[in-house]
Amino acid sequence: MRHIWQIIKSLWRNKWGFRIASTYLLLLLALVLALPLLPLPYAPNFLDLQHPFLAPFTAKGMAAGHPLGTDGLGRDVMANLLFGARTAFLISLPVMLLATFIGVALGTTAGYFGDYAFRKPLHNVLRWALGFLAFLYYGLYLPLKLHQLNMGMKTLVMPIGLLLFTLLLLWLLTSVLLRRFLLWQRLVAIPIDKVVMRLIEALTSIPRFVLILVLASFIPPSLPLLSLLLIFTLWPAAARLSRAEMLRIKQLPYFEVARSIGNSPQQLIWRHALPNLGGPVLIAFSFGLGGLLALESTLSFLNIGVPTTLVSWGRTISSIRGNTSAWWLVAFPGGFLSLTVLALYTCSHYFSQIFGSRNGQ
Repeated sequence: MRHIWQIIKSLWRNKWGFRIASTYLLLLLALVLALPLLPLPYAPNFLDLQHPFLAPFTAKGMAAGHPLGTDGLGRDVMANLLFGARTAFLISLPVMLLATFIGVALGTTAGYFGDYAFRKPLHNVLRWALGFLAFLYYGLYLPLKLHQLNMGMKTLVMPIGLLLFTLLLLWLLTSVLLRRFLLWQRLVAIPIDKVVMRLIEALTSIPRFVLILVLASFIPPSLPLLSLLLIFTLWPAAARLSRAEMLRIKQLPYFEVARSIGNSPQQLIWRHALPNLGGPVLIAFSFGLGGLLALESTLSFLNIGVPTTLVSWGRTISSIRGNTSAWWLVAFPGGFLSLTVLALYTCSHYFSQIFGSRNGQ
């Protein structure tokens, strides 16, 4: 992390393009964080039905408190711009962080262990496999279903209790099998690389946008469900990059030396592999974040998988359907979206120049 921070400071001093892009992103992030303190005249979902499609920078708009105009329902464009930026960051940042974390974890594990190096007792494999299925059902599916039905937070105690009971029952069952049958102590090789690569190929064989459209048609509009859906479709990119980098790092001399002196697999991955993965992962993260911002706005524009009350730049742009001459409904949110994506791609471009040249040496 210290090495990456030194590179960022060097780019800030020497590259004016990186300085402008990062300054814009920091100012936008500060504006999003300070948004609750700003004295905005209207809430983003307030309907001023007396002033629909009010043009920006007009005397009537200034007098009514809408300096950037309104949409067809009288919603203030300025408030929707600012709250739309907050929505974009609140969705994109956590989703991209979780997708990158899952992808890096699976990719580095698959790249290091391959198909035969990771060996575990059979009873542990059975315990973890059944426990994972129980977590998917009791830990994810049931809580989301109860949240969809507005059952309240108290009802979440039931699936959590069932999950803990199931895990305890699995532990007792495998312990009994272990004592009675020596077969369950046999070590088996887990083909992690093959499993991860087949999952990546299955998810990337279908265009991401088409896959999201298909999956979103089966779920009700919900922000948590949309976030899980985006994470499910975004992690393969980070996993494939991490796996390729892990295979490269395994062949480097310093890694061979660290392995020869007796470092454990956990030490090799955490201390020697992951620090060298930081640069490529940072590039992929910034590129992916820009694409995710555009994807979130597209889904909001099409009203797919998101609640109609969600404030976003895509929803503001979609308001132009009621009046194609209301140019401000596209110019302002579209301009903010384009500048934000351009700033993220600019930072990624400079990161790729630095880390690409270092890896090539």
